[in-house]
Amino acid sequence: MAKPKPKDVFIPNTADELTAAWVGDALRDAGVDCAVDDIAVEPLGGGVGMTGQTVRVRIDGEGAPVTAVAKFAASQAQTRGITESYDSYAREIRFYQRYADRVPVRTPAYLGGDYDPGTHGQPGPRTIRLIESLPVSVKRWISRNTVKYLRPTKRRYALLIEDMGDAGTVHDLVDPPGPDAIRAAMDALAGLHAAFWHAPELDQDDETFVHMVTPTPTLLSDVARTAALDVAEQRYAWCGDLARERLEDATRRFADDVVLTNTRHALVHGDSRSDNFMFAPEGTAIILDWAMVSRGHPGYDVGYFLSSCLDPDRIDELAGHVEHYHAALTSHGVEFDAAELRQGVEAAYRINAVFQLLVLTVFEGQGDNTGIEMADRWLPRVAAGLTHDW
Repeated sequence: MAKPKPKDVFIPNTADELTAAWVGDALRDAGVDCAVDDIAVEPLGGGVGMTGQTVRVRIDGEGAPVTAVAKFAASQAQTRGITESYDSYAREIRFYQRYADRVPVRTPAYLGGDYDPGTHGQPGPRTIRLIESLPVSVKRWISRNTVKYLRPTKRRYALLIEDMGDAGTVHDLVDPPGPDAIRAAMDALAGLHAAFWHAPELDQDDETFVHMVTPTPTLLSDVARTAALDVAEQRYAWCGDLARERLEDATRRFADDVVLTNTRHALVHGDSRSDNFMFAPEGTAIILDWAMVSRGHPGYDVGYFLSSCLDPDRIDELAGHVEHYHAALTSHGVEFDAAELRQGVEAAYRINAVFQLLVLTVFEGQGDNTGIEMADRWLPRVAAGLTHDW
């Protein structure tokens, strides 16, 4: 099959390529009646673990917003290659074009965007079977050489969204949110999930909603178990017998957990870590960054969020926050078994255990909490959830 050709239109691929003409066209295509005379681009401080380039655009023109946020693909080859394998840049643009106006929770408004055609890059059924059947030694080689087979494409992506400015506070892995903010996030996730509960249009949109987590679970779990567990045990004083046992159990249950996570209940955020939320002064949560949006099990969003927040000395809060989410979901008229919700939350913790183990051995740290620095903060929180009796 021939590769799709790039669009025969100008699409800025970096902040340096942004023009007033493109910004004006994007705004008008998004329904903003405006004229754009000039723009100025400035850096924008982002959250931890950014997978793309994000800048603030100051706009001079009648009817145009004073500022907007522009997003582009990452400049770092490994990051871009991995992110493109899930078609995340185009997926976020499609989310804004197709679904954002139905999200009942506050999220940045869509102000325009475009991207070159292409596929999500995930392997087909035959390739998946081949990869999953490879010897562990080969899988480990693949994991050490991701840049050799997850190469970035030449596709162009540009997204323009509302500048949330000082609308609220962002809590990252270094400064996790407190109980009140966590409850606000649970309310926001419940509203999101309820709005798309068993929505038939989600099943008809295979272009946007690719397989959640990974289509090759044994590749990841085998590497995590055989290469990363020993690294974790040597690196962390907290990784004793019980923690290692639960982490190893997470690697062995990974494939089943991925199946559970892909149960098509609702539209899920897919990357619901705390720094993808903004907490407004009035006590509500704003949801940001939709690059991993998908259809799946609501417990994944809940567990993923809580695993990013609850330090070992706060793990006793876990059950209460899950119960709060369930009550909020019920208040929207959704009947969902509490035991099934808990299964999804526990699966999210185990899946994230595998992710953070892989960080120790696969991804190169960039000094900004995208590599081992991230696992140092996140993995003990995940392990606390795995060893907690709730």
